[in-house]
Amino acid sequence: MVNESKTYQWTGINTKGRRVNGVLTVNDMAEAQLELKKMGIEVINIQTKKNLLDFKIKGFSRQKKIKPNDILLFTRYLSTMMAAGLPIIQALEIISDDKENQAIQSMVRSIKTNVAGGKTLAESFSQYPNQFSDLYCSLIKAGEKSGTLDKILNRLAVYLEKTETLKRKIKKALIYPIAILVVAFAVSLILLLFVVPQFQAMFKSFGADLPVFTQMVVGLSDFMRSYWYIIIAVLALLIVGLRHFIKTSDSAKELIDKWILKIYIIGPILQKGIIARYTRTLATTIEAGMPIVESMKSMSPVMGNRIYTRAVNQICDDIVSGHQLSDSMSSTKLFPNMVIQMISVGEASGSLAEMLNQVASYYEEEVANIVDNLSSLIEPLIMVVLGVVIGGFVIAMYLPIFRIGSLF
Repeated sequence: MVNESKTYQWTGINTKGRRVNGVLTVNDMAEAQLELKKMGIEVINIQTKKNLLDFKIKGFSRQKKIKPNDILLFTRYLSTMMAAGLPIIQALEIISDDKENQAIQSMVRSIKTNVAGGKTLAESFSQYPNQFSDLYCSLIKAGEKSGTLDKILNRLAVYLEKTETLKRKIKKALIYPIAILVVAFAVSLILLLFVVPQFQAMFKSFGADLPVFTQMVVGLSDFMRSYWYIIIAVLALLIVGLRHFIKTSDSAKELIDKWILKIYIIGPILQKGIIARYTRTLATTIEAGMPIVESMKSMSPVMGNRIYTRAVNQICDDIVSGHQLSDSMSSTKLFPNMVIQMISVGEASGSLAEMLNQVASYYEEEVANIVDNLSSLIEPLIMVVLGVVIGGFVIAMYLPIFRIGSLF
C-alpha cells in the first residue's frame, strides 16, 4: 500500500546562521527531517501543515501569537530567577512549563535546547528576530560577556515595561480622534442613504425650487445610492494601490512619517514618545556597558519613525567622526534645546545615562499628561468636524422648509 504524502511546515537555521522556513511534501516526519538535514537546515520546529478544514474545526484552539507583553513577562521572569541564583537552563525549563501560551512554551523550549547545546543566550534569542530585536540581543550579549546577565535582564525588563506603557498611552491618544472621525463618517452615510431620500420625497410634493446647497446634498445622496458599488470598488482599489505604493517606496514612507509628525496634537504626542524611546533606549544600553556607536546602530530600527531613524544614523556617523553626542543631535534639528542641553551637561559631568533617563522620564510624563487631557485639547476640533459635517446635512434638509415657512 502506497503511503499518502503529507505536507510539513518547518522553521530552522541554515548554514549561514539565518532563520528560514518553508514547506515539504514527503511521506512522514522522519523523511522530512532527513530532507532538511541534507539541505543543511538545523530544525527549530516542524509540524504538519493544517488544511482549511482543520483550521475551521480547530480555529478556536489555534496557537496564540507571541505579543510584546509576552516577551516583557518572559524577560521579567528570567531576570527574577537569575537574580535568585537559578542556572539559566533551569530558569528556562521553569518558564517553558507555561501552559497559557503555547507559542512562548515552544519558543522557550527551543532556546533552552540551543543553550544546552552550547550556544549563547544571545545567539539563541537571535533565531527569533520577530520577538527579540537586535537591540535586545546586543544587550544580552553584553551581559554575557561582562558576567552581569541578571542585571542586564532586569534593565531590559524595566526598559520594556516603560516602552510598553508609553505605547499604550500613545495608542490611547490615537484611538480617540479616530473613533470620532469614524462615528462622523458613519452618521454621514446614514443621513445620505436613508434620511435624505425621505426629505427628497417630501420636497418633490412642494413643487418649488430647492436651494443650491440642498440640491448638492440631494445630488450626493442620489449618486451614492445609485453608484455605491462603484464607489466601494474605487475606494478598495485606491487603498490597495496606496498600500502597495507605500510598501514599495521608501520616499513615500518617509513623506508619510514626516507628515504624521505635523498633525495637530497627534504629531507632538508621537514626537515626545519618540524622544522618550530614544533617550530611554540609549540610557539602557549605556548602563549595560555597550559602546555608544554600537548602541546607536542597534537602536535605529526601534525608533518607529523614518525621519528619526535617519537622524539616528546621522548621529552615529557624526560620533564615529569624533563629534559629541549633543552636537550631533543638535545638527539634526529634531530634538528640543532642553534635551540637547541636558545631554551636554551629562557628557561634561560623566553622568550621561542619568541625564538620558531624566529626559526620558520627563517626556513619558508629558505624553501621559497630554493623553489624560486629550479630550479638552481636541474638543474644539471635534466640534468643528461634527458641526461642519453633520450640521451641514441638517441645515441642507431644513433650508427648503424654512423657505416655505417664510412664505406664509
